[in-house]
Amino acid sequence: MATQPKFTASSDPTGLGVIDPIETRHFTVGTDSPVDPSEVEPDRFAFPVATACRIRATRISLSYMVPIDVRTPEGDHLASIDLPTTREFSGGEYLLELHSPIKTYLRTTGPLTIDATDDGIEIAFDGERAVEVGARSYHSAPAATITVPDDPVATMEAVTAFASALKTTSPERSWPTLRGHPPEVERGDELVIPDELNAPDTGITIAVPPEYGYVYTVAPLAYYLGAEVVPGETAHLAAESGVDRRLGDDVAAVGESVEAVLKRVFLLDCVTRTEGLYPDDLHERDVLETETDLDFESLYGASPADRLAAYLAVSAEAIAAIDSPWHRVTHIEGDPGPEAVELLPYVVNDLSLIAVKDASDEEWSPTETQQQTGDALEEFVRSPGLRRSPGRNSGLEDTDCERETADEPARHAARGVPGVGGYMPLPETDALEQAWIGDRTPVQGTKLLRDAFGRDAASSDDGIVEIRVVCNDDAMREELDATTEIYRDRDDLRVNLSCEFDVTTDELRALLAEESAMFHFIGHIDGPGFECSDGVLDAETLDEANAKIVLLNGCRSHDQGVELVETGARAAVVSLGDLWNEGAVEVGETLARLLHYGFSVGHAMRLVREHTSLGRDYVVVGDPGIAFAQCKSNLPTLFSLSQSSAGGSNRLSITPSSYVKRDFGVGSTIRPHLPSIEKHYVALGESEGVEISRASLTETFENDYAPFIMDGELVWSDEWTERR
Repeated sequence: MATQPKFTASSDPTGLGVIDPIETRHFTVGTDSPVDPSEVEPDRFAFPVATACRIRATRISLSYMVPIDVRTPEGDHLASIDLPTTREFSGGEYLLELHSPIKTYLRTTGPLTIDATDDGIEIAFDGERAVEVGARSYHSAPAATITVPDDPVATMEAVTAFASALKTTSPERSWPTLRGHPPEVERGDELVIPDELNAPDTGITIAVPPEYGYVYTVAPLAYYLGAEVVPGETAHLAAESGVDRRLGDDVAAVGESVEAVLKRVFLLDCVTRTEGLYPDDLHERDVLETETDLDFESLYGASPADRLAAYLAVSAEAIAAIDSPWHRVTHIEGDPGPEAVELLPYVVNDLSLIAVKDASDEEWSPTETQQQTGDALEEFVRSPGLRRSPGRNSGLEDTDCERETADEPARHAARGVPGVGGYMPLPETDALEQAWIGDRTPVQGTKLLRDAFGRDAASSDDGIVEIRVVCNDDAMREELDATTEIYRDRDDLRVNLSCEFDVTTDELRALLAEESAMFHFIGHIDGPGFECSDGVLDAETLDEANAKIVLLNGCRSHDQGVELVETGARAAVVSLGDLWNEGAVEVGETLARLLHYGFSVGHAMRLVREHTSLGRDYVVVGDPGIAFAQCKSNLPTLFSLSQSSAGGSNRLSITPSSYVKRDFGVGSTIRPHLPSIEKHYVALGESEGVEISRASLTETFENDYAPFIMDGELVWSDEWTERR
């Protein structure tokens, strides 16, 4: 199986196709004439690349705006191209770093002219030139495995070794590609840490009581800081630079301190790194320069311990001025044991916060009324004569009554009835996404399943995204027709879509076994399994399931989705209760659009939950970071539109909100392609809003496809003009 990027000559249009088989990414470097790529050594490039080739061209074009850093052959920064502009470069050698869906570098000689517009980029030479092209995947996987006995102190040593994955301890570690995936952890009889896992000596220590809850909570901070985790009577963060900070007296308090310190250090690293490889004009730096007198040049070269001391001395007011919601918080069931240890490297790799709730926390205990309601509901769902709600699972027409009762188990759980039918409400948080590790299933966010992580990813040698839609009920053809239109080719995304109707159990078994990026099932699913034309298929009987993401848009599909993940799928979107057809169609269409645009399944479901009538009855099981489509702008962006407070009815206020992905993770930056926005922003939540005319907005998104929030509703750029 191919695991590295590959190059192919393309004739329509002419150019060089760059393909990442693991992430199913395709990127085209257009040329003015056909090319014949020849292999060259990857070490010709100052930055790491996995494969490289040489082509000849007079002109190179990119079909959409891709930020470019122009560098010397040694990697020194010369210029950034991320706004509509024309730049000329004289004779000499140049290394062009393309921030594209596959990391791509062009090495060539000048003179050359770069003409960048919102619609694309053209790089013109004064004659035919040899151009060397290097590429690497954004894919990151564990490099080794640590064996850990069921002992919190041994787990501390494993967590300390996570930092061996860091490629640097400078502020550049805030870039996702310079962190690296922590080693896997498996439970065993004794502690075994491979010799090659050498954690950096940063002079930073985190001491916590020898209990799993504390160790899990500090793991993301320890990894990012390169800190040694050691046993202690109380939780402390210490450094050889004189830092000695108490983190709290219980697990919840330690979690709050870890969140504050990690966000502070991380955001300040993002600002300080502008002194290094990528001197972006960063919004957060402008803010801090008005709030503090930090010497970023000195901080960039300081030791990790000294830099930590300086960061902790920054006022809370200054940090609040650049603070933003974190991308994910992962909750672990109260009073945890060793069961979560094997998921820990994957949670830490995404730099998720970890919150451990004490099992006795009152927030997690039902009131007397809730308990009575929960007991009654549990008796209802266990009843042998359980009434089937009209709607998707019965084929009857929608009624107002159905809308009130169809998803009752999930609705009661969301109202604070813990444990009904095995469901668990999660506490409120300002994180963009939530995940859960525990026996029960959350009623929002993602239930993490170990089987979803660490598998060899399915590959696509041609970079084509395989999508399969199966509809097993004629009454649900509306969703089949709608999603067929949504799952279409884009100019930067090649899709192979297959649609099947009324399949048998054997046909469905075979379809689930085939490799695909997305498997969308429309039909009846109940306790026994998938209803097919000749019977019922129970996912428990499958030998394999090879889809990245599965959407099971049928009633009570939770258990079947869990089985599919345990059999090979990476993530499954499942329902917790009965569904009515109109609401399920809305969810199916909305989720298909968000995933096809480029959102990860976890973030997509957050938006589905907020902006569809039935979204609260669905959750994700498996890995929330999985996505099947590249996003043209690299980072999926949601735009909020409202009437401008000044300028009349023809003016609008637009605010972009970015959502990180695993290939463009936390620490990436974004410059929204909107008029008057010239700054870069750390890609966490909202960027600064701007005023824009309706005509300018239409022109900006004329050839683009993006989601908007208008009047509280989720709409798309090809729809918003109808609402003017």
